[in-house]
Amino acid sequence: MRGSVVLSLCVLVLVQLSLQNTVKAEDGPVLQTKFGALKGEYVKAKGKDTVVHSYLGVPFVKPPVGPLRFSPPQPAEKWAGVRDATKQPFMCLQEKQIVEDLVANISMNIEVPDSSEDCLYLNVYTPSKPGANDKLPVMVWIHGGGLSMAAASLFDGHVLAAYQDVVVVLIQYRLGLLGFFSTGDEHAPGNYGLLDQVAALQWVQENIHSFGGDPGSVTIFGESAGGVSVSLHILSPLSANLFHHAIAESGTAAVDAIMSPNPLPTAQFVGNASGCDISSTKKVVDCVMQLTEDDILTLLKEHPMVHFGVTMDGWFLPKPVEELLQSQQFNKVPLITGITNDESGYMLPSFFSPQGWIDGMDMEQILPFLTIFNPTLQDQSIVELVLNEYLGTSPDRTKIRDGFREMLGDFMFNIPARKVANYHRDAGAPVYMYEFQHPPSLLQKKRPSFVGCDHGDEVIFVLGFCFADGRIKLEEELSEEENELCRTVMAYWGNFARTGSPNGLGLTEWPKFGAEAEYLSIGLEQKPSKDLKGKHFTFMTQTLPQIIKERKEGPLVHTKLGSLRGAFMTAKGKETVISSYFGVPFAKPPVGLLRLAPPQPAEAWQGVRDATKQPLMCLQARDLLLDLLANVSMNVEVPEVSEDCLYLNIYTPSKPGDNSKLPVMVWIHGGGFSAASASIFDGLVLAAYQDVVVVLIQYRLGLLGFFR
Repeated sequence: MRGSVVLSLCVLVLVQLSLQNTVKAEDGPVLQTKFGALKGEYVKAKGKDTVVHSYLGVPFVKPPVGPLRFSPPQPAEKWAGVRDATKQPFMCLQEKQIVEDLVANISMNIEVPDSSEDCLYLNVYTPSKPGANDKLPVMVWIHGGGLSMAAASLFDGHVLAAYQDVVVVLIQYRLGLLGFFSTGDEHAPGNYGLLDQVAALQWVQENIHSFGGDPGSVTIFGESAGGVSVSLHILSPLSANLFHHAIAESGTAAVDAIMSPNPLPTAQFVGNASGCDISSTKKVVDCVMQLTEDDILTLLKEHPMVHFGVTMDGWFLPKPVEELLQSQQFNKVPLITGITNDESGYMLPSFFSPQGWIDGMDMEQILPFLTIFNPTLQDQSIVELVLNEYLGTSPDRTKIRDGFREMLGDFMFNIPARKVANYHRDAGAPVYMYEFQHPPSLLQKKRPSFVGCDHGDEVIFVLGFCFADGRIKLEEELSEEENELCRTVMAYWGNFARTGSPNGLGLTEWPKFGAEAEYLSIGLEQKPSKDLKGKHFTFMTQTLPQIIKERKEGPLVHTKLGSLRGAFMTAKGKETVISSYFGVPFAKPPVGLLRLAPPQPAEAWQGVRDATKQPLMCLQARDLLLDLLANVSMNVEVPEVSEDCLYLNIYTPSKPGDNSKLPVMVWIHGGGFSAASASIFDGLVLAAYQDVVVVLIQYRLGLLGFFR
């Protein structure tokens, strides 16, 4: 008996030694797929005995080169012999230096590959041994990078695979010009990068069983542009039935900035900059097809602000995103979506903000960015409303900086995430929302103290970089509390991949996103909360659109003399909307027999009177008034003059139909009884700040007003 126990212990020790030797051996696993054999590597994560098999640079389509540039991806071809799957694939074509600079700032040791047009490969990390017939959940990672940069090689799936017993697939897709160039017609419809992603998901369906994965349990997840991609796949008919759960981190299909509603001008710019004939879209495409990789990289370097975005191609994206969401024409899969608590904390402002932004910003520096990130903000009065919502009236440059950062984060990520969560919830799909609140300590050391959890910070915890011991390593250890956060986040994500719910044993309950917009605050401690970014979300999605709608029509008020159509206005520093009515007649025109006669009661009118234009001034020397105004440093539009001038302008905070009884202030202009008018004054600000009705009146001047 004792001998058998000793023998068993010896066998156990030998098995463990054998396993350790296997992990360290140069000969990695050899896996047979329908395309051919792959030789991979053995990797282990810190804190886990699980051996993960990694296979790098697995082709999932033909290289998109030569005549296949700007074409949908074509099926991969078989290969003879055993393919070496131990080296990272080339990145899709991009400026490598930009990636290296970015990596240098994130406290991680990552070897950045060269880039190439031949880049459509994926990396697979599986805990399953070749031939084991396992059916593990599959998690397909779509990297971010604004659809213009990054690669599978900048991430690593072995920790998540080891800790959650899932197969992790990191995919690549064409980027920038090669991935999203479009003329908006049949010659270059665009979205090639998204079609590459579809092809990768099709490859997973057909081949992941060879890696021990279950094609019937596929979760797509991604961050930033990867999150946008995930959200777009939910909308696309081409992606239907290719996945079963979705996680969109800090990016959804509702991010307007990543769309390209009119791609032709960009295509023509590229053609013109490349010396192409741009007289037709076919000629542009034929010419750009001939550009070399160096030509493209030079073009991108010389014109870094050229944007290639997602187009409504009628195929991958058959209708506008908002229309698909509103009509609930999408795949109702379980969804996790969320944001960090400081999405525009440091990284994004570093790209977009003027030099010296860290020390503070001025209001004038912010204005150019508003229409870039929110194209609906064209009207100056609407812009002022938005600025007041986020920045208030303080001249403090640091407060303006922080308000700008919050506004940028809301425009780009926070509000789109809430919108998409609402649409999915209303369609009956299970939705779980989060706000990530803990920035990795090693990153915080390199940032200003005002930065919270920045864009992309959660990825370290989602992919478990705390325990990475392979090609990617953190420059320094995280705290044990942060290691525990890594385990927690991977558990939530892994549970979701298995069941469609993130909840599980030992975890704080994550509430479904419901009528009260419930979400989970994720940090060193987890806390269920409600109504994420609620105030700004309500303002931007309800209050502001209503104001814009009303302002297009203007207020309509009914008086005893007839109806008036006015205009909506706002004053700087105030959200109060003022209704203005210009040129309201208060007496009959004092012309003809009524010259030099007392004013007679005004007559009623038919229909709706336009009250949006300033009335004519009472008769006077207009040139003298123009000269006077030129010296008072004010921009004032001076109307023409006329004997028909008895009109008044009204500014009121009261909405038509309200039974308000506000104080009234009637302004009588000066000018020596011979000059000036209501139109060179304005009652807007006083009405807004003091909640009063302001009336500016006109009266006959000079000879016509005071002849005796």
